[in-house]
Amino acid sequence: MERLRVFHLDDDVLGNVFRRFVNNSKVFKDREVLRHDYIPEKLPHREEQIRLLGEMVAPVLKGARCSNVFIYGKTGTGKTAVTKYVLEYLEATAKEYNAPVKFCYVNCRMVGSEYRVFASLCQSIGLHIPFTGLSVGEVFERFRKRLDAGKTMLIAALDEVDSLVKTRGDALLYELTRVNETLHNSKVSLIGISNDLRFKEFLDPRVLSSLSEEEMVFRPYDASELRNILLERAKLAFHEGALSEGALSICAALAAAEHGDARRALDLLRVAGEIAERSGANRVCEEHVREAEKHIERNRVVEALKNLT
Repeated sequence: MERLRVFHLDDDVLGNVFRRFVNNSKVFKDREVLRHDYIPEKLPHREEQIRLLGEMVAPVLKGARCSNVFIYGKTGTGKTAVTKYVLEYLEATAKEYNAPVKFCYVNCRMVGSEYRVFASLCQSIGLHIPFTGLSVGEVFERFRKRLDAGKTMLIAALDEVDSLVKTRGDALLYELTRVNETLHNSKVSLIGISNDLRFKEFLDPRVLSSLSEEEMVFRPYDASELRNILLERAKLAFHEGALSEGALSICAALAAAEHGDARRALDLLRVAGEIAERSGANRVCEEHVREAEKHIERNRVVEALKNLT
């Protein structure tokens, strides 16, 4: 029988750390709103993109396949947030009208293979696929049959799709852009998202013509827009008075200098808050942001070196 470890918290270093955090932490109200995967109720400075994408996908509410869309833009320009925002709203609206609409979001870089992309698509329509053991062709065929067994308008959003195509080729995209030719009851539409404006060079012309029926390009945010975005998130993330104006402005300026990357701005703000919290401060100041910048840059260098080995 395994012996249970007995912790003596009175004189334990970790006990002091944890107690201090619980009793004295007055910086964050909800740090999760500064994470990349948090989708706010409003997306400042992306209203036009939301409207355009909404118009593109709206036909599925009346049983028509919407156009395939390709979305380009540098990291942190709101591509993923806008796509998720629109598709979640679309799915909620579809329920109101009893329209058979589903969407599936897949980050191709994270899943890493055609097999896992198809498995994610299967899961979105209620079909379980084992982690391994089947051929990609078999998984795709199961997906196709299950989808066509009912009547579903499926929108598949493939984020960072360029990372998969560059390493595995465009066979997956070829199959998905052709799948409607074999479906009788259901339809599939694609939204491809890429950070690489040169991604088209990696695609077979047949895939490109089918995938790029509609295109959107997301421009970078400027410093003023980034500051507005951070201000809205900061209201939710920090206790009142826990963030200085200077810290907010520096986060926006640093991210604007790096091609208007909202993700970097949010990372800077979150890490600065964590540094302030660990030091026992009750307010995030400019020096915490400077320290956060160094910390994030060190991590970048380490990641870059890992990728070289």
